[in-house]
Amino acid sequence: MKKVAFIAPTYPVLSETFIQTEVDAIKACGHDVCVLTFEIEDYQHEFDYNVIQIGKNIQTDMYKNLHLSGALEAMKFIREQKHLPKRSLFNYGLKLALQLADIKAEHIHAHFCQHTAAHAIVAAKFLNITCSFVAHGHDVYETAYDIDKKILASDFVVTVCKDMKNDFEKMAAGNIKLLHCGVKTDQFVMEDKKPSDHLSFVFLGRLVQQKGIHHLIDALAPIAKRLNIHLDIAGTGEMEEQLKEQVIRKGLSNHVRFLGSKPHRWVKENLSKYDCLVAPFCFSQTGCVDTGPLVLKEAMAVGTPVITTNIMGCKEIVTSETGYLVNEKNVIELKNSIERFAKLTFEQRSEMGSMARKRVVQNFNALKQAKQLSNWIESPI
Repeated sequence: MKKVAFIAPTYPVLSETFIQTEVDAIKACGHDVCVLTFEIEDYQHEFDYNVIQIGKNIQTDMYKNLHLSGALEAMKFIREQKHLPKRSLFNYGLKLALQLADIKAEHIHAHFCQHTAAHAIVAAKFLNITCSFVAHGHDVYETAYDIDKKILASDFVVTVCKDMKNDFEKMAAGNIKLLHCGVKTDQFVMEDKKPSDHLSFVFLGRLVQQKGIHHLIDALAPIAKRLNIHLDIAGTGEMEEQLKEQVIRKGLSNHVRFLGSKPHRWVKENLSKYDCLVAPFCFSQTGCVDTGPLVLKEAMAVGTPVITTNIMGCKEIVTSETGYLVNEKNVIELKNSIERFAKLTFEQRSEMGSMARKRVVQNFNALKQAKQLSNWIESPI
């Protein structure tokens, strides 16, 4: 099986566990793997594969592995780029190619379709090996850089939801695939919930506009006290102080807690304790959006129903049996769905959680998703 080199802007990133999950799953499929990144995060974690910083410790004798025809293709691709500095793209693309030759990589798979995908394509051309990239959200809908050129220059491209796949197909006639990010379902344990005199909700994510947490606070304001709903907000971000002021202003201080940033271990251990995850994702003013949020799948994997919006991949993850979908930024619909959930019996909520777990196991299992990606890597056509 091919040795696969994953390319990431920074590695590891606590808020981007989907990359590490995919690397682990591809390794479990039988591939030799490594990660090359522009910045190695100062994070205490032991990996059973190499994590290499791009541009460091170059072995110059690896020049013998470069292909003349590939170099011409690399230069053609570089000239086509309108939004990236061409000299830097050439320099780092060449250095990356030498590093990949040194470790004998046979396929490059880049996360995000900005500079990581571009450098991966250049390096792959130099070495005459196969290359792919996966797009996620902001890199497509907020800061899109020459995506059409990258689609055409890659052996295949992975999109994480149907809407993104449709958008890519309008950009270029390339080898465009659809594959949802997976969850290590064996690491997320479903625990029996216990009846309580109150409803316990959780929001988990960065406190930024596209997460829609400000809409959730507005929706809870008229009903939290009456329905005895308590919300935990796990995460930090640029809107934190604004949200805390909003909670006070709306009279929700006794119903909303800010827990701060939590490690992924906390997610695995605590998501099952909540009655519902509420994730009112939306498009930000700049176009940033979550396209296939992993947190929805992780909550469902531990048997926690979800209330979210019907945008992008969210509507492909959550069904009427596993939670509720509402229109983005619609506070009234969000409030009504919370009220509907609150009226369910404990048994009905438990059944919804069981169906959620079943759906993730059947449709979003990381190893199952990785096997599909592995097949594409082995035979990109």
